[in-house]
Amino acid sequence: MLEKLKLVYGHHIISSPTNDKHILWYQTDEGDIFGVDKTELTARETLLLNSFLTPIDLSHTQETKDEQQWYSYLFENKPLTVQQSVRVHYFKMEHQREQRHQIKEAVNSSLEHMHFIWTSPDTAMLIQTNATSENGQLNLLNDLSQAITSDFLTDSVFLQGQLHLPNEYLKMRVLNEHQLFLWHLQRGKLRSGVTTFYQCLPSLIRYDASKVSDAISDAFKEAVFDRDVFRTLLTYMQCNLNASQAAKALYVHRNSLQYRIDKFIERTGLDIRHFQEASAAYFMMNLLDLS
Repeated sequence: MLEKLKLVYGHHIISSPTNDKHILWYQTDEGDIFGVDKTELTARETLLLNSFLTPIDLSHTQETKDEQQWYSYLFENKPLTVQQSVRVHYFKMEHQREQRHQIKEAVNSSLEHMHFIWTSPDTAMLIQTNATSENGQLNLLNDLSQAITSDFLTDSVFLQGQLHLPNEYLKMRVLNEHQLFLWHLQRGKLRSGVTTFYQCLPSLIRYDASKVSDAISDAFKEAVFDRDVFRTLLTYMQCNLNASQAAKALYVHRNSLQYRIDKFIERTGLDIRHFQEASAAYFMMNLLDLS
């Protein structure tokens, strides 16, 4: 795609990062980063580029070293050693550029161990590098969303991503998750408040089931690829999340079943004791065609 765009815009396509405020930066579906001099674009051309490319922000003036490394890893194909599980919270809020420092301070004062990366004029990734099933921070996100709305007099959106393993597929999973979130926003599905990847899953599957399949966390995949885990989950769901009935159907003690469920939640961060997350697990198991 980038080569075709070069045929149209020629020397106005820029590949080296610059602080020039007249440059609009984009990422293609193939992961290529490039800029275009906005003075050479009509309003119609800018809208067109925004519709089929991902606008990104290359301003690193207030990023920490770790945040710069994460940005380079995700958007500039640079290597990064990741040793802990990761969860990304996706954020959107309309604001003035000069408010960015205040927004970041508000987020960092509420959420610990977050790397804050702006990805477009209105969107950001909050990368949690010590992620576990117990620190998803939904309550803190809700409090933060309300505080931001009160302080900045504008709505904010937070979407909590999945628990991802630190493996060779991490970048692909996170970027696919990010693209699904951006689509969800463009459709006007999220206007304010906090939601999760799993709560959005039915809508995301209708949009692009194959992209959802590519975004599914490897923590979930590794768990359900175990035949005993798959059978336990399927039986539990067929019994309408009734642990006593499921234990009888599986010929195990109820405490044994509860232990299996607790271990699955710990491994994946997906609490299947609740309907929305259990239904998300069911959808993903079907997407992965584990039968």
